[in-house]
Amino acid sequence: LLVPAFRDSVWDDDYSDFTNSDCECTPSDGLCTSRQPGFQGVIAETVRQRPGSLRSCHPTHSWIGLGKSARRLLGRHYLSPTQCGADNPFELMDESDCVLTLGVMVDRVTLWHYYEEKQMVPYMGHYWPEQRHLNNTVPGLRLQYEFPGILQDLCKAAGILKTGAVGKSSSGIMTVGDFKQFMGTVIADDPYCMVLRPPDRDSDDLAVDAFRKAERMLHAWKQGPREPKAVSNKFPKRVEPAESSDVVREDCPSFAGYHHMQGKKISLCKANGRHPEFFRGEGVFNQYGLTTCNDCSWNMKH
Repeated sequence: LLVPAFRDSVWDDDYSDFTNSDCECTPSDGLCTSRQPGFQGVIAETVRQRPGSLRSCHPTHSWIGLGKSARRLLGRHYLSPTQCGADNPFELMDESDCVLTLGVMVDRVTLWHYYEEKQMVPYMGHYWPEQRHLNNTVPGLRLQYEFPGILQDLCKAAGILKTGAVGKSSSGIMTVGDFKQFMGTVIADDPYCMVLRPPDRDSDDLAVDAFRKAERMLHAWKQGPREPKAVSNKFPKRVEPAESSDVVREDCPSFAGYHHMQGKKISLCKANGRHPEFFRGEGVFNQYGLTTCNDCSWNMKH
């Protein structure tokens, strides 16, 4: 049994809940001795507090394990350069193992970022190297977070998700093998499939893009499983305001204009998530993200 014990609160003023501050991980076994709680609710916390539970070593996105396979699954997470990429526990799970969404939809499964991080897609998020952490929405709002119902229906239509009642809630289950194959296939077909962009030159309606991408993902899945290849040689990095040498597409429907902060003119994008180091400027900085046109699929297409 694996449950999340994620910290990851980058929105606090003092970052006090961002990491396991009492982490004393030892590479000899790869496990973490932190006793700080995660923020995933009473079920995950109950497992964390059970005698014999083990914790993987990641500053923001550790996992708790119980059972005979726990040590094997958790022991390499300290090697992972990001929270969901290579060497995270999910990568080592058997194909017949299952992912359970208890009382939530599939958008809450953080591991949707697995292939994005493993394949180093061009739109990697804002990176904290010491914490090995990515904020994935900074370079693009994500389909799963903006339109969770579309992703839920897509997974059901693809046949990888079964749902039913558990108590008073609706829950779901997927095998690890199906989940991995589906993610790999849609990323292989379109590395930008989870990132929302204006659907054309004139409209900024991201719902249109979400429906189109869901339709394309379902079509790709019906053609048969595919394994993605690395699409970028870029390692994750910090997302900074655009410089004079960077592309800024002022003709894009999602361009949110130039705004001043700390004496600097900063270009913003409606289709990018707010930046954890700029949102405190409030106003538009708490609504929109920094432009990232250099790596934007809309810029490449238009």
